[in-house]
Amino acid sequence: MKNNIQQFCFPATAAEAARLMARFKDKGLIVAGGTRLTRTLSPKVEAVIDITDLPLKRISADARGLRIGALCTIAELEASPLLKRWARGVIAKSAGFGSNALARAMGTVGGNVVRAHPFNNLPPVFLALDAAAVCLDGAREKVLPFADLLKPEVMHLFGRKLFLTEVRVPASTKNLACAAERLSTTKTDWESYVNVVVAVDKRAGVCRRAALAMGAILPRVARLGRAEAALEGKPCSEETARLAEREAVAELSELTGGAEGKAYAREVAGVLVRRCLLEAFNG
Repeated sequence: MKNNIQQFCFPATAAEAARLMARFKDKGLIVAGGTRLTRTLSPKVEAVIDITDLPLKRISADARGLRIGALCTIAELEASPLLKRWARGVIAKSAGFGSNALARAMGTVGGNVVRAHPFNNLPPVFLALDAAAVCLDGAREKVLPFADLLKPEVMHLFGRKLFLTEVRVPASTKNLACAAERLSTTKTDWESYVNVVVAVDKRAGVCRRAALAMGAILPRVARLGRAEAALEGKPCSEETARLAEREAVAELSELTGGAEGKAYAREVAGVLVRRCLLEAFNG
């Protein structure tokens, strides 16, 4: 593949990487796993900033919650004993949705999160768990709610003005009843019809609060606020799960403009919402 790369940079710290990114702007490219580099390399790129060896690979927990380094591979999330215990293992399960073992072994959390592809598997689970993104802008650290990271005007800044170092998941999510499902033509197909993650705070058989995050069917990952509101205060029952299914399909119909080409995906999304809720309700 023809390119205009003139130099490779190997920063020793995240701060140095952020400064290089700010210096080169659109002429620089940050590379970690590099799973999509050959398909997305712009001819404008003159410098490659290789961050592979930066110390951003830990998965840990403290009193405030989970801390997941941006350079952790998808496979490391899938295999992590800590993540398999957190929120019923929903992060590890979502990581396992990745298309194939090689891609999961190479791809990183940062690459999966900051590329605005609706089929990526980690954004829905982080959005459902009210995660935050820790970034450097070349001068200082910023902490963004994950929902803000997904905004197009913010997503555009990653790799240009913002450098992701860590994803934080609040401690309050540790014991949530969670579930995730994904449907694609084949198990290893990167493009899916829909990716659903639910997180439920249930007490004494009642749903106090719920998060429903949806990927693939929409241009970018989103929460279904109307369906979430319909669940609050309802008993954790099959009837409630079917109510949420109907609300989710209706909300997605509005969000997709009733597009005929999305009809099957909307129907599937509703079914997966119901299945995930029943799994969350029943444990």
